[in-house]
Amino acid sequence: MHEVEIMSERDLRQEINRINGALEVLGLLRERLAWQRDELGAESGQEAVDEMLTQVDALQSEYRRRRTDLHPRHKSYQFFLTDASVLPILHDCYVDLVRGQAISSEFAGQTLRLADWYVRLEDDRPQQLVNETYSWLVLDEFGRADLHAARAIEASPLPSQAQRDEMNRRLFAPAIRS
Repeated sequence: MHEVEIMSERDLRQEINRINGALEVLGLLRERLAWQRDELGAESGQEAVDEMLTQVDALQSEYRRRRTDLHPRHKSYQFFLTDASVLPILHDCYVDLVRGQAISSEFAGQTLRLADWYVRLEDDRPQQLVNETYSWLVLDEFGRADLHAARAIEASPLPSQAQRDEMNRRLFAPAIRS
């Protein structure tokens, strides 16, 4: 078990920057060593490079673990907001929809509001809202996202107080987390 020290915000940023720098350098080093290994013909030289690559992989894993330990865990949650309800959607489904890799036939031809909440997690459970964004989501007659049409809408996509309360309940109410 790792003991966690409380760091100042400045020290935390510096440590994160050091770790990110180390990871970047190790990534470049790994890429170069892999390229050199492929160019080597002698088995003994290749073994030496393989050993170095193994060491670099171990260092990368350690620095990734350290970086993860420094950051509190976060997760994005999305909701479709309709006049009648608040509908949670899976993040991966949302990403596929806006990338054009999925359709939503249930909402084909509709204009929805989208809530995107970025939440701090503790023990993999939502604890605190960190950031929230709202936007329009226009779906064509086939259920494909039309991002250009959504940008043209001038009305506010903000939720009503009742919708906001429902999103809070869905994320933070203890009975919902099972």
